[in-house]
Amino acid sequence: MSLLTLVQKAAVRVGVAKPSAVMAATDSGTQQLLEFAQEEGDQLSRFGDWRVLRKEKTFTTVAAETQTDTPIPTDLGAFIDQTFWNRSRRERIYGPVSPETWQKWKATTTFPITDTFCLRGTSWLMAPTPVAGHTIAYEYRSKNWCQSSGGTGQDAWAADTDTGVLSERLMLMGLVWRYKQAKTLAWEADYEKYLFEVNQALAADQPRKILNMGGEKMAFGFTTPDGSWNL
Repeated sequence: MSLLTLVQKAAVRVGVAKPSAVMAATDSGTQQLLEFAQEEGDQLSRFGDWRVLRKEKTFTTVAAETQTDTPIPTDLGAFIDQTFWNRSRRERIYGPVSPETWQKWKATTTFPITDTFCLRGTSWLMAPTPVAGHTIAYEYRSKNWCQSSGGTGQDAWAADTDTGVLSERLMLMGLVWRYKQAKTLAWEADYEKYLFEVNQALAADQPRKILNMGGEKMAFGFTTPDGSWNL
């Protein structure tokens, strides 16, 4: 479903005239629907870690505190916690630490013995200073919730032929309740249905792991059950 089709379907549902174009439209009604479509895409993408938006990032370390091999992707929406690993050493990377902790380390010249990182603007700082050539990997959520007709990721609608990366059904439902709310129409029932469907979609987006209350331990991909073992 393209942006044009999305807005046309929403127009039918809220009882207004279907536009023949969206980005080039000059009437306030279509412009308002476009704004709601932008808002819906941005907020829906941040509702959770949607599988379709998850990406992997790898970079190679340099022997310096500040890493320069493009460690932060340009389409970063949010980091996914507990996914940071030094693959070369097969060890977890801890962090990000707070600016307060980082500056305390700098002032006392006391740094951790395991790889730890801190973020400052677009810079990725590591302590202790790593050796060059190690592969760092992590996962993140992309902010590109729509794409051009050619498949180029975008974080905002730019043309009538753009398509959504996330569920267009959910985006349509979100567009409808937002429009009704702005027009002081009855929107609460639409919003409750939308919220229910979003939560259902997130729950079904990926399998859920089984929680083992016995304290299963994982080390380098091998699972060791708890208990006493004769060696």
